[in-house]
Amino acid sequence: MTAVVAVEVQNPDTRTTLLDAAERIVVSQGVARMTLEEVAREAGVSKGGLLYHFRSKDALTQGMIERFVGRFDAAVTLAHDGDADPTGRWIRAYVRATAGQTPLTGEEFDRANGALTAALANFPERLEAVREQSLRHQVEIEGDTLDPVFATIIRFAIDGIWLGQNFDLIHLDPRMKAAVIDRLLAWTRLDDLPGPGGGRPSPNEAEP
Repeated sequence: MTAVVAVEVQNPDTRTTLLDAAERIVVSQGVARMTLEEVAREAGVSKGGLLYHFRSKDALTQGMIERFVGRFDAAVTLAHDGDADPTGRWIRAYVRATAGQTPLTGEEFDRANGALTAALANFPERLEAVREQSLRHQVEIEGDTLDPVFATIIRFAIDGIWLGQNFDLIHLDPRMKAAVIDRLLAWTRLDDLPGPGGGRPSPNEAEP
């Protein structure tokens, strides 16, 4: 056992392998089946090797949360940095990352992240990293080029789609979902805005 653990510890990819295995279990079997034994089996790692990286199920869960946070942050940054249009760039990047339109986010990421977040809803102290992330993105969104209230409305619209789908509250028809996301992205460019009589006043215009 000691020799096996030593080999596993020396492998820098063991932690990633374990987190990947835990996510696969959450997606395919649910959070309740994510035991240390099952994760070790799925990862092809001894339980001793798992315990070197994660001393308990709580530690493994926290590691998963921190990786979800880091991956989403990276997805937003990737979308932002690859966007040449400065108008609404931060909120547009946030919409794209939340909608799974980046290489780092997507259906499986959403399913695992959503399932774990839902399971921990009654343990707010374990979701502190998620709350801190949410506040950081809100600061970026409010400081973007758009009116902060308008940008926040867009943010909560895409958050609502994500929460409704991943907490199994509502599943939009795929065409409707795609149309709503396209409209939100258009709004980040101040395009296709609603207005009385079909007009399209800019949300950046000051009220008289």
